[in-house]
Amino acid sequence: MMMKPMKYQILIIAGILSLATFTIQAQVLPNLGGQRAGISAMPFLKNDLSPKSIAMGGASVALNGEPYSMTVNPAAASNMEHPVLAFSSRVMPAGLFQSYLSGIYTTPNKTALMFSMNYLSSGAQKRRTEFQPLGDGSVYTSDAMKFGFGYSKALSKMFSFGVNANFIREQLAQYSANAVTVDLGFLYHTDWKDLSFAVALQHFGGNSTLSGSDLAVMYNRTGGVTTESYGAPTLFSMGVSMVPFQQGVHQILTSAQLNHPNDNSENIRLGVQYGYDSLLFVRVGYRLNVQGENISAGLGVRTRVGAFPLSIEYAVLPNRYLGVIHSIGLSIGFHKVGQ
Repeated sequence: MMMKPMKYQILIIAGILSLATFTIQAQVLPNLGGQRAGISAMPFLKNDLSPKSIAMGGASVALNGEPYSMTVNPAAASNMEHPVLAFSSRVMPAGLFQSYLSGIYTTPNKTALMFSMNYLSSGAQKRRTEFQPLGDGSVYTSDAMKFGFGYSKALSKMFSFGVNANFIREQLAQYSANAVTVDLGFLYHTDWKDLSFAVALQHFGGNSTLSGSDLAVMYNRTGGVTTESYGAPTLFSMGVSMVPFQQGVHQILTSAQLNHPNDNSENIRLGVQYGYDSLLFVRVGYRLNVQGENISAGLGVRTRVGAFPLSIEYAVLPNRYLGVIHSIGLSIGFHKVGQ
């Protein structure tokens, strides 16, 4: 009697994977490689904002629910037991910083409602012109932001799905571009060593076009400037995770992921996490076929603020061209520990 639901779930997963593969091959995955680099707009969307994911090499699509699931795989959010609020910040060279805020509200029937905000800013920059290369005395800012709303649902004990709708806006001085995208994710979890399989599609949507009041600059030019439309950095990923070792307070979590972006070549992500008593986590990751970024590492600590659980995450990602990138995250659960 227990085999029929399992058989139906496997058939559903197989159908979804087949449909996703056909759709991706037809629309998102042209038969190209690294020569696609630079063909998409809004590159800030490609930055990983989950410190846990960064530390594990980005191999996070098949991990169980965490406070940053909305930015990795929205399907995993339905596995969370309590509401949570999370914040992370990514510190980069040249005065750039990128911050992420998300909230996940869960219900007893394994449903999750989510919101998120992703914001990147350059800070104040000197405004320069052809005739005033050292600055004209004024400043401008370069900002990029994404607002997302998501829904996740566990259709059974093992299978869940999730979807995000995103509004994206980039602004450089008086110029701006807008886009609307969606994220879609599926997660299948087994009861053998926490083995999980996942498929996700991120930032799938229409193109964006730069617009502004001074696009036609007439410094000794007879014609104006025309703009073109570019798509968002769409990413198709599939991955697997499992817990090969667990004894007493010790646990080892492993994960692997294949990424196929629409604006670069395929790459593979590998990650390992050692957990001690669900309080301390040590993570390492490795990226294959990613230029300039290979090894990453990080730590996670779970404590409490009063009676409420608090998680502190940190990740470090050496970049050959930009130096060392640091990421830190804080998340607080809206439930009392032990309840």
